[in-house]
Amino acid sequence: MSDAALPTVAVVLPPRAGFGPRRASAIGLTVRDHALGTPGYRTVVYGSPQSGPVFPNIVFQPVKPPFFMPWPLWAGQAIGLSRALRRQPPALIEVHDEPRMALWLQRLFPAIPVVLFLYDNPFGGRLPNTPKQRQRLLGGVARVVTVSAWLRDRVMEGVAAPARAPVVVAPCVDLASLPLSGSGAGSAGRPISQRRARLVLFAGRLVPEKGPDLFIAACTSVLPRLPGWRAEIIGAAENKVKSPETPFTRLLRATADPAGIALLGYRDHPDVMIAMSRAGIVVMPGRVPEPSGRVALEAMANGAVVICPNEGGLPEITGDAALHAAPAETAAAIRALAEDPKRLTALAQAGRERAALFDVRVIGRWLETARARIIAAGGPG
Repeated sequence: MSDAALPTVAVVLPPRAGFGPRRASAIGLTVRDHALGTPGYRTVVYGSPQSGPVFPNIVFQPVKPPFFMPWPLWAGQAIGLSRALRRQPPALIEVHDEPRMALWLQRLFPAIPVVLFLYDNPFGGRLPNTPKQRQRLLGGVARVVTVSAWLRDRVMEGVAAPARAPVVVAPCVDLASLPLSGSGAGSAGRPISQRRARLVLFAGRLVPEKGPDLFIAACTSVLPRLPGWRAEIIGAAENKVKSPETPFTRLLRATADPAGIALLGYRDHPDVMIAMSRAGIVVMPGRVPEPSGRVALEAMANGAVVICPNEGGLPEITGDAALHAAPAETAAAIRALAEDPKRLTALAQAGRERAALFDVRVIGRWLETARARIIAAGGPG
């Protein structure tokens, strides 16, 4: 079937979200994966104008406000977007991480199902955080999608069962595109564990919630007792090249440098994947539950062993293929793995096998079916 004959899905990025091989956020990466993994649909991605190349083989339409408005960014983007959607009405509209825009578009296009993808914990964030707000959201769009069952349950707390319950679409990863190229051995046929650096890695935003200071404290404590092992931190306060220095990042540098822990700053996603492909251990010592397990999934897919808490959306991704440890137990967990090569190798292999369950083609087939059902059910009525 030609692309022209396929049903069109209009996928809407949040304002200023990156959508290219460089500068892409987790949302941009998810949208790319969905576009590549669901060949039964013609995907058109709408977003802010990009400063560099966009992902290849995906139709991208930049959206600008029609004129200057002192309104929120989402409102200006929504007006520009509405004009484009009127010219080319899709079968389905998917809005990522912008509830106000999803509600506005559903009112504007009542005959077209609008789906809202949620990524963040609704409590304490900018997303609807009261039962009344969430009830209105669930009834105001055709469907809400969450990245984990844990997040779905948080959205449903205190809310009467809606006519259409939220759908869970797990994160996915394109195994074939990773540095390991989908195989369990290197070019010389050696197992993953034998090609690993003795490296403990943290990759994420440098904010207190993610726990990079806890990572530094754990590595400072344990690495002197682990000859040959070292630690690196990839990330910045914001997910961009010119991220500002904050008091917290300056504190991190002041404690990491004396311990010999390298702070590498922001790195684009391909560079993070390369770092994960050579790390032995990736640590996620967050202070708050992670709604999504995308970082853990990418680390396991790249052959690294994950240390993370057994809470939030993480256990849905890691299963038994990670070492679950509370933040206060991070140092002991690192030492336990570093001093037990057989266990490290076994968990690395289990992680690769677990990640295959979330390959972009597997999740894409599931999403393709979910889309067909949502389109058949129509708008929220």
